[in-house]
Amino acid sequence: MMLQPLKSNALKAPTSSSVSTPAPVKGWNAKDALADMDTDYAVTLDNFFPNLTDCELRAGFSSHSTGNGSGAVETLVEYSGPSTKKLISCAGGSIYDASATGAASSIASGKANNRWQHTMFGTAGGNFLYMVNGADAPIYYNGSTFTTPSLTGVTATDIVDVLAHQRRLFFAFNDSLIIGYLPVVSIAGTVSTFDLGGLCTRGGKIQALASWTRDGGSGPDDIFVAITSEGECILYSGNDPATAADWSLVGASFNIGKPIGRRCVETVGTELIVTTQDGAVPLSIFLSIDQLGAAGKALTDNIQNKFIASARSYGANFGWQSLHYPQGSYALFNVPKSATVAHQYVVNTQTGAWCRFKGQNAACWSLYKGDLYFGAQAGGVVYKADTGTSDNSANIEWKIKPAFNYFGKRGVNKLFTLCRPHFASNGAPAVAIDMNVDFSDNDPTSIPTAATLNAALWDVSLWDEANWSEVQNIADWLTVYGLGNCATPTMKGAENSLTIKFSAYEVIFQVGNAL
Repeated sequence: MMLQPLKSNALKAPTSSSVSTPAPVKGWNAKDALADMDTDYAVTLDNFFPNLTDCELRAGFSSHSTGNGSGAVETLVEYSGPSTKKLISCAGGSIYDASATGAASSIASGKANNRWQHTMFGTAGGNFLYMVNGADAPIYYNGSTFTTPSLTGVTATDIVDVLAHQRRLFFAFNDSLIIGYLPVVSIAGTVSTFDLGGLCTRGGKIQALASWTRDGGSGPDDIFVAITSEGECILYSGNDPATAADWSLVGASFNIGKPIGRRCVETVGTELIVTTQDGAVPLSIFLSIDQLGAAGKALTDNIQNKFIASARSYGANFGWQSLHYPQGSYALFNVPKSATVAHQYVVNTQTGAWCRFKGQNAACWSLYKGDLYFGAQAGGVVYKADTGTSDNSANIEWKIKPAFNYFGKRGVNKLFTLCRPHFASNGAPAVAIDMNVDFSDNDPTSIPTAATLNAALWDVSLWDEANWSEVQNIADWLTVYGLGNCATPTMKGAENSLTIKFSAYEVIFQVGNAL
């Protein structure tokens, strides 16, 4: 058979197609199959936060307090009095006032454990930060000094968790299913006990205590919650275990999945979010359905596979913690991969979209005056998060891999040649890009050098003399290559001086056949 010439294109019909796709504002998806994932999701979304209309490079962090020991800062907590707020850190057997920027000041020492559980509690004598750790005797802080309360009836050093519930302090003990409690509005005295062991069919120990409100406030309808290490949950109404009429069992021994760590409960509005091996699940979900069904309604549902894998691999590591950060419109779950590396799984509390923060190697987190802080895993440093454009002068390394896209022609091969990501930035972000086709997972070959922002710095440069930077839209066509049925551009970069928003991307491709 003789070769035939190509058909002429006398009408000059276009041989390439161009398709635009919005940014993955639905966030990180680690649940759905790659072949059936909505294009509003991302396979990877590292250090970019999904907003309502775009994805934004997370803010950086800066050194706030130094000299908090020399190792990991394992507890960070705000003392919140009527007129005084202080940031308290615990490391190296000491407790520090880390409120001011600069060197921390030691306010207590000689402690056997840095992993304190805590609550604020008010009496006629003042407002106190009450702290327990299961190794040292409990202590409380009045805004200026720590005091060791006189507690009788139990071994004080066994108290490992504390809860303020209906004007009374409740305690959990090391390796025990017994709870303790003090008289109403008391911070010292005789600790009475109440045994929950008869309700716990799986054994274990009390892992965490919580007070669950049903109306968003504090009052008689608040429910006492005890969660065991085996994932059993016991609920009581009332506040006096010594009086049957004021201590009524309302839920016993329903299973919620094994909790991860002591800091596994976070109160958000009227809900308790419990971090378990099955994901982070609102407690109310468990009341109407079983443990298996609740896993499908977990807050972490969109990243469920990754969350469960992380719990399996790193669940024994210290540093798991959840924290709601209203000012940033997100909640974070600290995931300690090792003693030196931690990630945060972050959810937009307005949309439910997820992303992952990397580079913030935190052992613990706290709010202080509404701002976000974390204690580092090494160096005795407390950092202020969500501030600036660098990670304490280092690059913020980011990566975006949107969901694979068939571009309206499923089952048809395409040759991808150009990609144009749309950014808004106050500089020129350096972007490395690679076209992944047919579910491949190849990173761009290098991370470009971070662009230097040649613009004035607020509060440093001279007003009316320096050149100020303005946010501009940046949309450059970049050469890519890929041959396949579906594709996605994987983009990454490293910045320490720019703000960046990603809103969409376009690709140009030529359509082939189905083979």
